[in-house]
Amino acid sequence: MSRRRCSPATAPPLEDEDLLQEILLRLPPQPSSLPRASAVCKRWRSILSDPQFVQRFRKHHGKPPLIGFFNQSYTVVCDFNPILEAPDHVHANRLSVPKRHSSMGKWRFMGCRNGLAVLINGGRREAVVWDPLTGQQHRVPFPPGLHDGPMGSFYDWHAAVLCANAEDGHVHGDCIRGPFKLVLICNRYEQAFVSLYDSTSHAWGDIFSMAIENRIHWTRCSILVGNVLCWSICGGDALVFDIEMQSLAVIGKPADNAISDWSFQHLRMEDGALGLAVLSGLTVQLWVRKLNCDGVVGWVLLHKNNPLKGLLPSTKPLVFIVGYDEDTNAIVLSTAIGNFMLQLDSGQIKHIIKRNDMCIDMVYPYHNFYTAGRGVGWKWVELEL
Repeated sequence: MSRRRCSPATAPPLEDEDLLQEILLRLPPQPSSLPRASAVCKRWRSILSDPQFVQRFRKHHGKPPLIGFFNQSYTVVCDFNPILEAPDHVHANRLSVPKRHSSMGKWRFMGCRNGLAVLINGGRREAVVWDPLTGQQHRVPFPPGLHDGPMGSFYDWHAAVLCANAEDGHVHGDCIRGPFKLVLICNRYEQAFVSLYDSTSHAWGDIFSMAIENRIHWTRCSILVGNVLCWSICGGDALVFDIEMQSLAVIGKPADNAISDWSFQHLRMEDGALGLAVLSGLTVQLWVRKLNCDGVVGWVLLHKNNPLKGLLPSTKPLVFIVGYDEDTNAIVLSTAIGNFMLQLDSGQIKHIIKRNDMCIDMVYPYHNFYTAGRGVGWKWVELEL
């Protein structure tokens, strides 16, 4: 009589550590996913709060979700407006900048990129690079020589931050712990002065300057196109700073186009080119910088326009551009019935904020992974401004 061979016992799928991690990696990147899963049991919480797992989770999903907008107004430092519905709704208090007053001027929100935000205080001559999810911050004094004029002189300050982690496979989301670059602009009348700060060396670089015909737009944040940071100039031109080449230049607007300050936004196009959205009535005209038949780069009007007609009441047709998401190439439009987000590549539009009046406060989209280590047992760390 032959004996039946016994196959080795296999662990149930959820008892296999490697298989369980592979399953958890595939949870949606929405804010509620990992915090809710970590509440299942201690074992799951241990896996989900492991920094190595969190890093793998970011790499698996690649692009972090849009979780809300920072809203800059004239009366407060900044407010956070969540965009997602429950259970992914992130409470505004968890990401809002504390509203503190200073005798040395106000803090201004300059924008978000790679999960980081940057604020500046012209009175204190100081910038702060801030992680809204953890509250961690880096304070950076302005470089000497960028503001040699008297304290009463007219200045406009602008800043941009970006992650400088060059590791292969790096995914943005916890960039406050790594190297970053900070670009600061001092706009005095019709002159722009620019300097680059490297967190690795803890030092500012040379100061570059250029004459410009108008002031830098006070409510437009920078956009990153390849290695080039761009700021909109009132009237439609763009000030561009090449981070790698350390060069400063001005790109003029499309010829023979009168552009009002609330009707345009420079863009980062799908192919990595510089674009421009211009409101003309209820239509958004899209322009892109391309080579022409003579080998000269210039503005080309694209054939696809995004009509807004039919979305707004006929009695309240006024529209302003008040924000831009460079990660999704979407502009934020303010109307008398609230704010809309228009995805320029697909033409899809979403009513993100509903109200009954016009508001021209600038909004800054914020993308990041809201992971278990930050969600469950998460503590607010106040930004000391």
